[in-house]
Amino acid sequence: MENKYSKEQFDGFTHRFIVKFKVDNDWRNDHNITIYSNSDSYQKLEDFINEKKSDKVLSFTIEHRASKEQDEMSAKFIDEFLNSL
Repeated sequence: MENKYSKEQFDGFTHRFIVKFKVDNDWRNDHNITIYSNSDSYQKLEDFINEKKSDKVLSFTIEHRASKEQDEMSAKFIDEFLNSL
């Protein structure tokens, strides 16, 4: 199966990554981007970003990875908690 990466959710995505891009020395200009993928591999995502990133990107870090199931369970927990108030 071919790895797919997108800024939007798609049929078959299994993981969500939050990636911080550093574009200059001022932290206020950092950009966080959510990337959806059908792969859980940090290394494959790093390779993809290194291949596609522009010259403006000085560095990047993968800040967070969650599976689709983890996101769904977290959302369910929050909904149940808020409904109990």
